[in-house]
Formats: sequence, structure tokens, C-alpha cells
Amino acid sequence: MKRKAGQAPSVRSAEVRSNALAPVRSGESNRPAPVRVEASRAPAHTGSAQRSAASRTAAKNGSSRTASKSASKAAPRRVKAKRKSHVGVVIAVIVLVILLGAGGYYGYLYSTGYFKPHVEVTNSDGTVANLMADEVYAELSQDVSVFYPGTFINDVDVSGMTADQAYEAVSKELTDEGNPISVKYTLKLDGKEYPLDFSDAKFEYNTREVIDSTIGINKVSDPEDYTKLIECYNYKQSLKNTPAKYETSYKVAIDGVSEKVHNILDPLIDQYSTVKDAEIGEFNPSTKEFTITPEETGMTIDIDAAVEKVKELFDNAEYTGSVVVPSVKKEPEVTTEKLKANFGLRGEHTTKASNNANRNTNLSQACKKINGTILKPGQEFSFNKVVGKRTREAGFKEATVILGGRYEQGLGGGVCQVSGTLYDAVLKSDLKITERHPHAWPSDYVLEGLDATVDYGSLDFKFKNNTDYQIIILMWFDSSKREVHAQIYGKRFPEEQTIALRSEVVSTSGYGKTEYVEDKTMEAGKTKTTREAHQGKTVKTFKIWKDKDGKEIKRETIGTTTYNSYGKQISVGTKNADGTYNSVDPKTGQLKTKAPDPTKAPDPTKAPDPTKAPDPTKAPDNPPPEGGGGE
Repeated sequence: MKRKAGQAPSVRSAEVRSNALAPVRSGESNRPAPVRVEASRAPAHTGSAQRSAASRTAAKNGSSRTASKSASKAAPRRVKAKRKSHVGVVIAVIVLVILLGAGGYYGYLYSTGYFKPHVEVTNSDGTVANLMADEVYAELSQDVSVFYPGTFINDVDVSGMTADQAYEAVSKELTDEGNPISVKYTLKLDGKEYPLDFSDAKFEYNTREVIDSTIGINKVSDPEDYTKLIECYNYKQSLKNTPAKYETSYKVAIDGVSEKVHNILDPLIDQYSTVKDAEIGEFNPSTKEFTITPEETGMTIDIDAAVEKVKELFDNAEYTGSVVVPSVKKEPEVTTEKLKANFGLRGEHTTKASNNANRNTNLSQACKKINGTILKPGQEFSFNKVVGKRTREAGFKEATVILGGRYEQGLGGGVCQVSGTLYDAVLKSDLKITERHPHAWPSDYVLEGLDATVDYGSLDFKFKNNTDYQIIILMWFDSSKREVHAQIYGKRFPEEQTIALRSEVVSTSGYGKTEYVEDKTMEAGKTKTTREAHQGKTVKTFKIWKDKDGKEIKRETIGTTTYNSYGKQISVGTKNADGTYNSVDPKTGQLKTKAPDPTKAPDPTKAPDPTKAPDPTKAPDNPPPEGGGGE
């Protein structure tokens, strides 16, 4: 008959059979005949069964005692001995049966695991069961290397899969879906947007980490850790009702952030960092009106800071956004407003010219070349570079020049008055003189010590714009008044201050001795003065700063100029009528006759044609000095 675990087996009564008592013979043993006992299996600890067997035994013993009384009359002592022996056997049999029953029941309980550790677990339907711990461990240990049923990663059912199988299945889904996002960044600078190209960004998923961390959840390794056994069993059962769902995450791997940002911003450095002052765009020398080109504000771009801002977005997993490029504005020093308020006449000077047509032509020509010249802050002016070489092609004519300490005729003669007039205007404008040379003796159109001679290729007049505004130079020759004008426009002096020029003779020396020189172009005996005597001088020059009311504020020394002494120079004609020449005593001017050269007689057949005028377009055999226009 089948029984449930823990149910006790049925109990059957023991049957004792006895043979008929036989007379006891002399010399025979006094022990009873053999007895066969069949005892059913009964647990040794079943108290009711013991009591039933004892009562039945007692009843039988009673009947035996009745029979024994009738027999005791024949043999009273032997019957009593046998009865005692029988009772002992019965007791032994009962004890044996009890022991056998108890052992069998114990064996049954042992075979069913009654004495093994049990754990109380909860099934998926909510029922509570008391199960052997080793059976629970055996069931759970079968799934130690795979995912429990009801486990999902990124909606992929990984039930029963190993870690490698799950990784392959989840990774395939991620690959099929493509990149989850696109990285879109822009750089903002000065109201403009510049996109960054991160199409090569790589996405790194933590699929392996998720799998490795979740496949071991509620897996047991110690069969005697009963708390863990219960937890793992209950978790596995709960998955039947509520599946476990896990999600992978990702991070973006990028390379060359700095390089990408620099590629965009580096070409913009010059464009944005350049600061432009407002400046004179065009100037009309005739009307003295000008147009202004507006200023431009620059900025310093912090590219390294922009790189860090982009990296910060990546670190915060923000894959769309704009980065404002850090920058610092650089304001121009000269604005349109300042230029209009402060630009004007800075200094001017005027000189009187002689009544010499060729010389005045040269003055006018040089003024035209200089007129309207604009110097930027820090730029240098060169007279010879601006006016150029004094040639006929450039519009210059022959006029008196000082050459080697004497007056001679040369192309561009007189232009030193233009350079001298400009020099004084520059001094009054407080600009920096970088090159200036005095004449051999003081000029009569400027104060002593305030002249400036030029000679193309050797002597130049230069100055630099040392202000933070543009400088505009106006020069013109007024033929009606025979005046040379120089005006310099730029940043006005504060509080309407002006500069006046002064010169003082520090010392003088005597005149040189009169000198006589030959002139083969003049008839013998005729003379002309080619140089007046000049006294040697040392002259000191000054700038006198004055306020708007003409009062002196301060005085600055310009410098000291030294002129050498020169004696009067007289040219003496040495050409005789017969074509011979005389010599001249340089100390007295007396002529000395020279004998004609007999080896070089003139050809009487070759007389000059008096009817043929000289060709004005043909330069003479000994042309005047060209390109100098000064000493």
C-alpha cells in the first residue's frame, strides 16, 4: 500500500504458537520447546501497539494459567518453571519486534530525507514549500552558467544562454540598430556658428560588463548557505511572473578633439584678432575734406578653452550642443567718434620763394608729389622716396643748386626750400625727425639752424609718425604770392596748444678769404661772384610750446647746427678771342697768359654755321647736375 511521506506503517498483532507440553524425562533439559515469532514491522516508539500486544498476551496467559492449574495436580513444580521461561521468551520477542519496528521506521524516515536539512521556499504561485536543501541546491546548480528563464537584456531574451551567447545576441541587435545618436556640436564665435565634424565618433557599449554582472545574480555556490539557497530559489521562481530586464549603456569614444577645434578656429585668429583704428579713407587736398573708414573691433580667441568645453560635453554625455568660444574683445584706440573730435591741423609752415621761374617750377613740382601723403602710426616719410629723382622726365628744370660749397646749375634746383619748409612744419607738429642735414651756410627762407637740404642718392630728409593717429601732409606752391605752404593734419594737441620755432646763434667765426676760380666760358678778364662770403656760426634751435592764449608753457631744445665759414668766390673769365685760355691766380685773380698749343691748331675750314640754331632737345656736352636739387 502506498503512503505519503511521514505516514507510519500499519501494525499487525504478533502470533505465538506453542506445542503440547510433554512429560519431563530424567536427565533431559528443563527448557521449553522452540517458539517461531512473526512480527510485523512496527516503530519501536509506537506506544499503543505495545499496549495492545501486552493485553493480548495477558489474556492468553490467563487461559494458560487455567490449564496449568489442572495439570499442576500431576506435576506442580515443572509447570511453574515452564511458565516463567515462556514469559521471558515473549518479552524478548516483544522487545525485538519493537526494536525492529523502530529501526525500520527510522530507516524509512532516513530514506525519505526526513532527517536532512530543509528550507522553506516560495513558489511562483505564492505557495510555501518545505524542501530539502540539497534538492534545492541540485536544481539551482544546473543553471549556474546560464541565465535564468525570464531574463532580458535590451529586450533580447537571453534565457538559458551562456555569457558568450548572450553577448553575441545583444551585440547583433546593437549593430543592426546602428549608432543610437549622432554627435552634433557647433562652435559659436561673433554671432556665427561653425559645425564640428564628429562623424567618426565611436560608440563603446558596456554589454560585456552587464552580462558578467547579471549572469551571476542569485547563483549559489555553497550548498550549506541556506539563506542564499532560499534567496536564489525564490528569485528564480519570481522570474516566471516578473521577468528581469537589464539595459546596456554606452559612451562615445572620440579622437582628435583638439585638432578638430584648431582646424576651425586657427584660420580665424588673424581675422578676429586684428584691430583696426578708424582712419582717413580719402582726403581731398583742394577742399581739405576727408572721409573716414570706420574702426573694427578685434578679439583674442582662447582656442584651448574651447577644446576643454567640447571635451566637457563629452564627459557629461551631452552629445548635442553649442560651445561659445571664449574670447576677449580688443577695442581700437582710434574710433570714428574720436577721429572726428580730435583730427585737425596739427602744424604748418610757410616760406617765401624768389622770382626765378625754373626754380619755382621745381618747388611746385615737388609740392605736388608730396601733397596728400598719408602716414600711418609708426610709418616713416622719406623726401627722396616720395619726390623721386629730379629729372626732366619728372618735370624738373635747371636752377641754381649749391654743389661743393658753390652755386651751380642743376636739375631740380630749389627743392631744398620744399624740404626745409616741410622740416619746420614737422617740428611744429612734434613728429620724430629721423634724418636731417643742414646746408653749407644758412638759408634765407627759414631761420638759421632750421633748414634741411636734400640730394637724391646721398642726402635725405626723413621723419616718423610717432602718434596714434594718421598723419596727412598737404603741400602746395602759391605762384601768385610765390609761397611754399606745408600743413600737417593729425591728432590735435590738447587744449589748443601750439608750437613755435626759435633759433639762437651761440657763436660765430670770421669769414673766409676771397677765392678766385677760372671760368672758361667767360671772356678773359670778365668776373662774376659765384659765392658770397659766409660767416661761420653755431646755432641752437628750440620748440616753444604755447597755450591757446599764446603764452609760453615750456621750451624744448631741438638741436645745434654748425655752419662753416666761407670766403667770397669770384669766377674769372679765361677764354681768349683766338681760342686760347689763360690761367688765374687763385689769390689775386690775375690772369696768366698761356701760349697756344702748336700741335693743336684749329681747322680754318670748319667754321661753325651761324645760321643753325642749337637743338634744344639735345643735352649739352656738359649737362648740369641731375637728380640732386640740393647740396
